[in-house]
Amino acid sequence: MRPPTQASSSVEVREVAALWHQHLRRDSEDPQVQSEFNTWLKAHPENRAAYEAIEKTWQTLQQASDTPEILSLRHEAALRLTRRTARGVRPLRALAASVAALVVVAGAVAFDYSHSGHNSLVAWVRDILPATHHYETARGERLAATLRDGSQVTLDTQSELEIAFSPTERLVRLKHGQVFFEVAKDKTHPFVVEAGGRRLIAMGTAFDVRLDADRLQVTMVEGTVRVERPHRRGQSNSAEMEETSPALSTSTGSRVSSPSGSADRGGSKNAATRASGSAQQWPVERSVLIGAGEQLSAQGIAEDRVRPADPERATSWRRGQVIFDNIRLEEAVAELNRYSDRTINLSDPTLRDLHMSGAFETGHPEAFVEALTSYFPIQVTASNEHTVVLGRRP
Repeated sequence: MRPPTQASSSVEVREVAALWHQHLRRDSEDPQVQSEFNTWLKAHPENRAAYEAIEKTWQTLQQASDTPEILSLRHEAALRLTRRTARGVRPLRALAASVAALVVVAGAVAFDYSHSGHNSLVAWVRDILPATHHYETARGERLAATLRDGSQVTLDTQSELEIAFSPTERLVRLKHGQVFFEVAKDKTHPFVVEAGGRRLIAMGTAFDVRLDADRLQVTMVEGTVRVERPHRRGQSNSAEMEETSPALSTSTGSRVSSPSGSADRGGSKNAATRASGSAQQWPVERSVLIGAGEQLSAQGIAEDRVRPADPERATSWRRGQVIFDNIRLEEAVAELNRYSDRTINLSDPTLRDLHMSGAFETGHPEAFVEALTSYFPIQVTASNEHTVVLGRRP
């Protein structure tokens, strides 16, 4: 498809110029394409200016194509293209958005590339990147994204994440679902994840966070994360002033302390983390430092618990698997149902407390049902394209 030969606005002129740039890179040897391009180029002075700006931008960005900021912008543009195209965006803007994924449309922005080096370009890209990004996955979807600081996030099924970087911290809000974080190191800008009424503070590490309703689970793969429990407005001052209360033991021997006390692990390092400049709405009531191979569970106002965990099992969803180890059948079914539009139902309540183990591919309930009916006194009592109903076999 050829780009249009005219446009009705300056915005569309830049879009058409971007389309011509892409088209010429693909069919530069085609005489007809070149002839039509020359016709468009001479039709109006604005056309030539728009094309030259895009070409200059392209050449400059080629020199910094692998920087985290450029990768982030390309990913964000491509992500928006996918969503907008799915909603029926007209072809011109959809195709122009794909060019924007390579930042060629950025040539329309007033920027003196002739006097800019790599560092200036990176600073410019950082400035034009939106301060807030929103990522969301539907049932059965996974999404990987590179953030503007170079950190990597991977969203599991039915997850929602908001990125809100500021001059003092790299803030991420997990609204629901499960996300794996690989944090780029930046000592001057703490990476903070807000989820389930907690603040997870990391400098450079890898960890998995899952939030179901008000139940939070944090599994450490490498490095350490400090989990802070803010003192909320409306709580009694006595809780905030528990300066002499003893630290709370966890199942791993880690220690949780009030902010005025010192934790057994971390000590002054923990205090430094709290004073790292991250903006907090409330003072910290308690906090705990968790490391590789540990998992923190939190729910509402109940005490946070830390225990040993298997990171491979907790993050198996990244490989398209769920791994069960002596889990109740009701819980296993609920976990599998997160990934598929064809859900499994247990019609017999007595089946709920059966325990099972195994590894299963997400999004394919048929294999799970086959395993259940082969090894347990279970049979399929009803089935259609949306539901599989399981009952006890006589």
